[in-house]
Amino acid sequence: MSYRLLSTLILLILAMPVAPQSGNMQEDKSPHRSGFATVNGIKLHYLDWGGKGEALLFITGMGDNAHVFDEMAPKFTDRFRVMALTRRGYGESDKPETGYDIPTRAEDIRHFLDIMKIKRVNLVGHSLGGDELTQFASVYPSRTLKLVYLDAAYDRSDLAAIVAKDPLTIKPPENKIQAALIKGQQALHLDYKKVKAPALSYYAIIETHWELKPDSDEPTRKKAEEFMERQAKPWQWKNIERFRKEVVNGQVVVMRDTHHYFFIDPKRKDEVVREIRAFLLSK
Repeated sequence: MSYRLLSTLILLILAMPVAPQSGNMQEDKSPHRSGFATVNGIKLHYLDWGGKGEALLFITGMGDNAHVFDEMAPKFTDRFRVMALTRRGYGESDKPETGYDIPTRAEDIRHFLDIMKIKRVNLVGHSLGGDELTQFASVYPSRTLKLVYLDAAYDRSDLAAIVAKDPLTIKPPENKIQAALIKGQQALHLDYKKVKAPALSYYAIIETHWELKPDSDEPTRKKAEEFMERQAKPWQWKNIERFRKEVVNGQVVVMRDTHHYFFIDPKRKDEVVREIRAFLLSK
């Protein structure tokens, strides 16, 4: 996979110019317990905020670790047993050479739940974590209570054809883990029709190209606008409409004037927590 393709895939998945590096937070004041679980022969790091009630497990996006949910997760402990899992390849979890395909990552979740003696679970996934949610709910419907997708319900198997036309994105250094995750998402067409659990899906709309700068010249701006209007935005809306059509018990929330990490956006985070709580607690 080329540097340019890898870069653009990551940026289009993230849909924002700069992603928070949650693993480098200056001070961690979140009231959790840190632990490790050995699943599928590897060690995965998790955070446990405690609480009582149904299990609620947060799944990270690409590049993040469980600490990305430090602010959000404690707001559910009054009604749920709350945890977050760092997938293989990131944070304090092991970084094996293999196992980054979607079925294996979903099995990592299943093994983790078995170790924690959790029979049924509510899953919240950010970004790339949506792939694990869809796969897990499809394979283990009896163990899935509800799903919440945080800008995460996308079929990324067709992204390569879209991003190959991106005229702007800069080449990053090669990263084997990111490349393996992207290869995994390209190899599997997720089937939303198999998702029977109630699902709430947020979409943060991409408004402008992430590589545009205030001093970008007019030809560059026009190229970016053309790519957004002809490629990026139609791809995002196609995924939104597909979710609405195929997920029987699905709800969609379209968000504007925010970014891919809207759940920690000061302008939106309280609203998002209220909506998710109402959804998870509804009968």
